[in-house]
Amino acid sequence: MDIVDTQIHIGPGGIAQALAQMDALGIKAALIDEYWFDGAPNRPHHVLAGGVQRPVAPTAELAAQLHPDRFSYLLRVDVDDPDYAQIIRQQRDAPGCRALRVDPGMTPARRAAFAAGGYDHIFNCAAENGLPLFAFAPDNPAAFARAAKAFPELKLIVDHCGVFSNSMRTSFAQLPPIDEAAQMALYDQVLALSEHPNLALKWGHSSGMFDKPVWPGEGLWPILRKTINAFGAGRVMWASDFSVNQRGESWAELLFGVLGDPDLTAGEREWVLGKALRTWLDWPA
Repeated sequence: MDIVDTQIHIGPGGIAQALAQMDALGIKAALIDEYWFDGAPNRPHHVLAGGVQRPVAPTAELAAQLHPDRFSYLLRVDVDDPDYAQIIRQQRDAPGCRALRVDPGMTPARRAAFAAGGYDHIFNCAAENGLPLFAFAPDNPAAFARAAKAFPELKLIVDHCGVFSNSMRTSFAQLPPIDEAAQMALYDQVLALSEHPNLALKWGHSSGMFDKPVWPGEGLWPILRKTINAFGAGRVMWASDFSVNQRGESWAELLFGVLGDPDLTAGEREWVLGKALRTWLDWPA
């Protein structure tokens, strides 16, 4: 099977180690979202005048140049970068870059800005340049619906199931925790976004967001089934994000919890574990 991981973090370095793990697990390719876990937040980036951080992806670029059949990458774009349009055009022309990412979910102020259209200049530029865009903005389905309607040509992917775990809800969003019934009701609102054909969902951090073990995965299988029933398997993309997994689960567990789901048809498994990503990001096998 052509298995493609929709999100891994590596850097600085780590290319050979990632390849070895991918070979051992049978993962054909991976999309890199470069992030360094070196004690300093949001690295790597350049600091611009006024303190704006401009993300860069040196490890990801090198990995994609050395192993174009195994790695592509996305680039994060800061909403306040004055040169966002030039950055996006550059990434459009970079052979290894397949998508962009924004993170409106990291603070209440940015969540509000996302809902009010404060990221529209990024969305519009991404659409004009034909680059899909991943957005991390959990518990904010109405904002995704507005963006999907406003930019029908934009391929917009809801990051990490579109909902917060309770630990993230209290830290990032500064919201009170909710019980499982309320969580699933909120997720039903995320699934309703499937009415927008330009919107897909990243099945990442599912075990953390829904507080259910990814392996063997029985607790998550019914939720994945609901997700596929809503979006169709062609708009659901598996991501391990193994390096920041909230429950400490391994890359193997994160993969085999989906690979071993007995409720998936062979075709659905193929789409969720790679074909959907390749199709949406125009990344041929």
